[in-house]
Amino acid sequence: MKKLLSLILAVSCTVMLMTACQSEPTSEQESSSQSQPKDYAYQLDPESVRVYDVAVPSRGIEIPGTLTLPAGTDTDRVPLVIFEHDLFGDRSTDGVFEDIALGLADQGIASIAIDFSGCGDSTEDFADNCPFFIDWDVIAARDFAIENSPIDDTRLGLLGYGFGARMAMDAGALKDSPYTAMSLISPMVGDYEDTLHLLFGTEYDRMISEAFSEARGTEFTAADGITRTISVNWFDDMTLSDPMSKVQNLKGHLQVISATQDEFVPGEVTQALLDGAADTQAEVTSLEVESDHSFGFPQADSAVRAQVIDAVVTFFAGAF
Repeated sequence: MKKLLSLILAVSCTVMLMTACQSEPTSEQESSSQSQPKDYAYQLDPESVRVYDVAVPSRGIEIPGTLTLPAGTDTDRVPLVIFEHDLFGDRSTDGVFEDIALGLADQGIASIAIDFSGCGDSTEDFADNCPFFIDWDVIAARDFAIENSPIDDTRLGLLGYGFGARMAMDAGALKDSPYTAMSLISPMVGDYEDTLHLLFGTEYDRMISEAFSEARGTEFTAADGITRTISVNWFDDMTLSDPMSKVQNLKGHLQVISATQDEFVPGEVTQALLDGAADTQAEVTSLEVESDHSFGFPQADSAVRAQVIDAVVTFFAGAF
């Protein structure tokens, strides 16, 4: 038996040596090609910022998005920030996300913003919208940017506004989160039921009853005057959304921007987040502005709007 094992080992070693001898060394041409910059679909321009309308594959469909790249050379690898808009918003957010994207690009930082289901240029109905799909689409947007442009995947950030801030923290505070910087504007991170009461007010009881009936959905007319259908899946997913239960996992850089008269995010919610984050490895900065939930975003000449844009750009420039 021992002789047989010895014979097998000898043959195996001989085969390995023959294989090694027959293997050709990497040619100079092959080595050179491997060191060449990757031919990305969206390259950095050496002289100017580039803004692209993109279609992000996700869930078997295409998600409309905007990819903004800073100026740079073909050997640069730049940080990336993914934007998450408010519940009934879009990837522009009254032009604020666009201004932030350009500001970040001036600091050498790329960004990608997408429209969630039923928002902006989305081809889906709002009835398709749910937190699970938002998470899925954000990951798809991140991976799309990394695969198609020169992104440094060790420097990733999230920017969320309102409900988007809740979704951002849900992802950014995971134990294995790849994000090293996160900016939350109007962080809607409280208990899910309290959050729903704040969002829907006196309509809450009716909406819950209808959503969990045979109708499997309910309607809500938001402040923009648009009536949308919200599915039972959205409410189901919300019961699983609990950002504050993950606060102990926060790391890297965290920015919290709040408003003194925010009708959807009470001061105690923001304070609970700041208190929880203070006991973590995260480096926390905060800013409170005199405003309601809008932060003056709809007014292009708003001083608060300009203050928030500058604060976000400055934060990420320092974080990366």
